[in-house]
Amino acid sequence: MLYFLYALALFCLEQVAGEALYEIRGQIVINGDPGWQSRTVISANFGEYLGYAQQNGSFVIPNIKPGSYIVEVLHPNFMIAPVRVEISSKSSGRIRARKVDYIQPNEVVLVKYPLLFRVGEKTNFFEKRETWHITDILKSPMVPMLVLPVFFMLVLPKLKDMQDPDTKKEIEDASKMMQNPQMPDMSDMLTSLFGGTKKPKKSITSGGGGGGRGRR
Repeated sequence: MLYFLYALALFCLEQVAGEALYEIRGQIVINGDPGWQSRTVISANFGEYLGYAQQNGSFVIPNIKPGSYIVEVLHPNFMIAPVRVEISSKSSGRIRARKVDYIQPNEVVLVKYPLLFRVGEKTNFFEKRETWHITDILKSPMVPMLVLPVFFMLVLPKLKDMQDPDTKKEIEDASKMMQNPQMPDMSDMLTSLFGGTKKPKKSITSGGGGGGRGRR
């Protein structure tokens, strides 16, 4: 078993001997959370490389090959925006950092290196429970449905009292006609509403034929 582990270690050393390895460095500033260093992990490429924060907030991710890496700070109480770090193999390990934009990945916004992650407040993972206020009653759609009938019942009669007496009488007559099951003639109703005299109906009388003729 020991021989197998020794051979595996030699194989790994041979694989990485021809490549230069680099480090990703940075600083984390978190306020209002004592002892956050023990709960913080710095991840590169979603856990492929890991680093840990020191007491002063600095961190180092060692033994990283040239390439492009997404560096994230993982903490149970904070959500911190990730940063993409690019290590160039042609420029003697030149390191460049930029913001991660999943919506517009081609847009490049450079950030300073060594990295600096600054966090102010804790992330609220739950929605704040709604509380009841008196203004919620006024915002309800049922309020106009209840207020308008009361308005018509209380205000409209007073408006009628302020109107002209003749108009008020005509409105009362019209309401009485509507309540009467025996509906009058339409012309009579219109005449009573808009004023005017009723036209007398012509009576047709049947008389004896030739009443005005004299006898022979």
